[in-house]
Amino acid sequence: MRVQRRALLMAVAMGGTALLAERVRPRRFLADEQARLPLARLVPARFGDWTLDPSVAPLLPDPQQQQVIADTYDEVLAQSFRNGARQLVMLSLAYGRNQHKGMLVHRPEICYPAQGFRLERDVYDATIALDSGPLPLKRLVASQGRRHEPISYWVVVGDTLTAFGYPHRWVALRYGLQGLIPDGVLVRVSSLSADNAEGFALQAAFIRDWARALSPEARLRLLGRGQA
Repeated sequence: MRVQRRALLMAVAMGGTALLAERVRPRRFLADEQARLPLARLVPARFGDWTLDPSVAPLLPDPQQQQVIADTYDEVLAQSFRNGARQLVMLSLAYGRNQHKGMLVHRPEICYPAQGFRLERDVYDATIALDSGPLPLKRLVASQGRRHEPISYWVVVGDTLTAFGYPHRWVALRYGLQGLIPDGVLVRVSSLSADNAEGFALQAAFIRDWARALSPEARLRLLGRGQA
């Protein structure tokens, strides 16, 4: 009798948990609650000492990777910029209205090796000082043949600057408790340089000038607020 009662209580508890989970399951997309400009309208073609160079395409994924990205993201923007000294920096933005939908696949430490690159240096944390405060980001170095590419990237979920892993899931949970499915954007900045320190210094200069030129809306979407 006691065993039956315990089993009944467990069944009721499990049923209640399932009902609660269904009740709090987010159903509204944050992207539908806020107007979102296309990525191309968020990034100026000229700022500081930098000018868009449409003749140079950043690294393009192979057809299989392109299909994965198309299935994962709602919008992708890849651009290249040169400064007055003709130094090149490549910018890639990948936006998904549902950040739950496999955003991990486009992380550079995953997508670069998937295209035959070797990681010369694993991912590590770094910070760039912006006018608005510190920007924490990830750095790594990938190479393929004679192409040596230092890479910086960060991710924004909703309007919160975060990082993949537990911080990313925690931000998503906070939105979920409000009944919202947050969108997300991954920002990648890279350059071609055999000298890692030189490459990352160039990227930092680019990011500072780029951040200064962004509109308040673009800054919130692409740089986020705070850190989680």
